[in-house]
Amino acid sequence: MKNIIICGAGRVGMSITDHLSNEGYDITVIDANLEAIQKITELYDVRGVQGLASYPNVLEDAGIKDAEIIIAVTQSDEINMIACHIAKSLYSTPTLIARIRSPAYLDPNFSQIFNKENIGIDHIISPEEEVASAIVNQWRTPGAFDVAEFVKSSVTMLGVSCKDDCPLLDTSLRQLADLFPDLIVTVMAIIRTNKLLVPRGGDDTILAGDRVYLACPTDQINRTLIAFGHAETTTQKVTISGAGAIGIRVAQEIHNLSPEINLTILELDKDRARYAAEQLEYATIICGDSLDPAIIKEARLGQGETYIAATNNDEVNILSSLLAKRLGASHTVALINLPVFIPLFNSLDLEGVVSPPMLTVSSILQEVRSGQIEHIHSIIEEFGEIISFEALKSSSIVGKPLKKIKLPKDVSIGAIVKPNNNILPPKGLTVIEAGDKVVMFVPVKSLKKVEELLSVNLDFF
Repeated sequence: MKNIIICGAGRVGMSITDHLSNEGYDITVIDANLEAIQKITELYDVRGVQGLASYPNVLEDAGIKDAEIIIAVTQSDEINMIACHIAKSLYSTPTLIARIRSPAYLDPNFSQIFNKENIGIDHIISPEEEVASAIVNQWRTPGAFDVAEFVKSSVTMLGVSCKDDCPLLDTSLRQLADLFPDLIVTVMAIIRTNKLLVPRGGDDTILAGDRVYLACPTDQINRTLIAFGHAETTTQKVTISGAGAIGIRVAQEIHNLSPEINLTILELDKDRARYAAEQLEYATIICGDSLDPAIIKEARLGQGETYIAATNNDEVNILSSLLAKRLGASHTVALINLPVFIPLFNSLDLEGVVSPPMLTVSSILQEVRSGQIEHIHSIIEEFGEIISFEALKSSSIVGKPLKKIKLPKDVSIGAIVKPNNNILPPKGLTVIEAGDKVVMFVPVKSLKKVEELLSVNLDFF
């Protein structure tokens, strides 16, 4: 059993605790806020310690001498770094994971700060970089509300909303192969009225309002989206609300990919707007409230444009996205930190959602669950995770047809990638061989069962 200390009982620390507490880890959570500690210890079978994680005595109270992993995700970069430095220098803690958010620390010119001779952090999680990349992927894939790549980007997971005009409504999943014989598409999970449905056997049908998670070859993304009724194309004008670290990074990435894109940035704070103007000479900067129709009008937001809501306020992001849609935006992407707001998007006819906490959690879980695993993506509804892994010779899933493998009922396989990069859809007679890469949907509660099935230990999951 691994001993893990989680520094920070905020939204990310809570989610990591939720994922790991039922997987056999001995977890202690540190936070300066007593109420946060009381809440997390009431919800989960973990130990709580009140105090600053940067204090050596607090780390000792948390059991740092026996800890194998430190996960530092407090709101302070400095506390995260100091906690890791103390753990490494005084206690030789094997694995240190820290969330670092400030661009000043992440500047490549100062990367030596974190090397073994100095702080010695093993894995740095930078939410701003990951969130910006996720937003750009949403802009490039406007028909999907969630996007993630697996197996060296050969397989893509798409989250797709099935609207009233979806051509596949009331069609059984078994019929998909007959309707589109040249597409390799597998529906791994369906979120219906905020409940999880894992298709098995092909008899399930797609209904209006379903949020579908599917796997397809990356080179078939556009054709797959069209099959599900999404023929949207990448827009040539993008308006971004919020000139914080994420908004500026998104603008930079979009410009680097497509310099011809017309970029407009909306920012309420004058100093931030001035800084954005200095950093983004190729963009139009408007200082004003994104909830003010006059400001939106000044931005000339209209038909066929993408609106990206990247402020630090969930309510502003939701309301401004609705306003942008009303004024003609064809595609919206919004940052949402609180999970309670995510189900609203389908009912409000909004498109892309990016959850910074879930992206951070996915990155941290990937480092904790080391081994054959390639990638983890926690789906935004928090029902489970899409993972990719290499099939081991010792695994019971190897060498027999899928129909004879006793997978848990809430687990589904999305794609199988052969060593020659040939991608196979999971069918009853499909055989997984050692060395194949497998993309799979796994609810959190079934991770233990999957661990046993794959013949791996807790270092894997």
